[in-house]
Amino acid sequence: MAVDKGLIDSMKGAYSAPIGDITPILQGIERLRAENKRKGLERRKKEEDIQNKIAKYQDQYPPGIPLSKIPEKYRSSISDFSFKIKDKYNDAVVARSNMKAGTDEYTEQTNVMNNSLQSLNNLKNQWNVFGAGKEDYIADFDSNNYSSLNNMENISKQADLYTDKYDVEIGEEGDLMFKDEGGSSFSLNDIEEPFMKAAEEAMYIESQFVKAHDKGVKLSNASVDFTMSQIRKVITKGGLETLKSLAVDDLVANISLYDPSDEIFERIDSSDSEVSLKARDELEQKMLKSYRDVLVKQSQEGYNVKNPVKPKPPTSMEVLTSKFEMFDPLLASLEDKELSSVAKTELQKNLNMQILRYTDYYAQYDEENNKFYLYDKNEKEGFRDEGADYPATAEGVIRMLKEIDQSRL
Repeated sequence: MAVDKGLIDSMKGAYSAPIGDITPILQGIERLRAENKRKGLERRKKEEDIQNKIAKYQDQYPPGIPLSKIPEKYRSSISDFSFKIKDKYNDAVVARSNMKAGTDEYTEQTNVMNNSLQSLNNLKNQWNVFGAGKEDYIADFDSNNYSSLNNMENISKQADLYTDKYDVEIGEEGDLMFKDEGGSSFSLNDIEEPFMKAAEEAMYIESQFVKAHDKGVKLSNASVDFTMSQIRKVITKGGLETLKSLAVDDLVANISLYDPSDEIFERIDSSDSEVSLKARDELEQKMLKSYRDVLVKQSQEGYNVKNPVKPKPPTSMEVLTSKFEMFDPLLASLEDKELSSVAKTELQKNLNMQILRYTDYYAQYDEENNKFYLYDKNEKEGFRDEGADYPATAEGVIRMLKEIDQSRL
């Protein structure tokens, strides 16, 4: 489909419009979206038509009958040609039998005989090619092996050819020709073969992503550059069709980077070589950048899986604050002579169970000295009596917790 000049002009006008007026830009974007949607719907409709056409054709073949079998429709043409060539061959045999070997006339009739046999053999070979092509085309279409960026008109013409919609013509030398709806004749070699999805290349690219993840290490820039160089070589070796397929077919991670109706493919197919090469380079660079981002991300995620970050335990003061309803009454009771003794014992228990369990310490309340003693769990038994002490007051407890937090930094 030709590029919409009106759309291009509207976009040009949009970018030259005053900054405050974005209406032309929005109109241009909407027209572009509408055009892409229309192209997508047209393509899906053609694909459905072809699928229905092929399914209906396959239903005509009972199980066990190969699709490559010569259709009944063409048998009369083949028989007529065969009889004509055989008559020609027999006439040459009869004529040659009355001629002297080595004469020009004898050689001429021998050539007629040989050409007749060659014509029949040529026709047989072309029907074999036709039958094999039919089986391959229908199998590949059923398996969705064709890239979605193929020309749908060409795909549709092949569907008509291989579902026996066209009449056949057989040339004097056994050349197989078909007539389309417009009456134009074409041979099997005249049809452009659709190109396949780049499944093998996509599998290689995905394998590099999996490898980066499974290594469980963060790839260095040099490693990323090397892997991307290998991916680039695979894409370059596959040629333009591989590049196109990787761009539109959801082969890598089940994601399509572009829609088949994207204007970049019109530029790639441009007859202007400069425009085409520039668009192709643009597509390749964007694709490689996308793959590079995925490669780095997979490397990071693989590293995270093998090196999980342990959650940082809360600070003592954070626990104290979060359990305000539990500790506030106890801290307040430390100043109440009637409640103080019970509160201090309860406070010791709750400090160890609720707060100090996140640390390497434990606290003990000494009623005789009216202090909290802090001990290190890692110290040997005989040295635990050297624990730090804090007044059994709210201020003393908070100072103890703050000093614990300082020691954990």
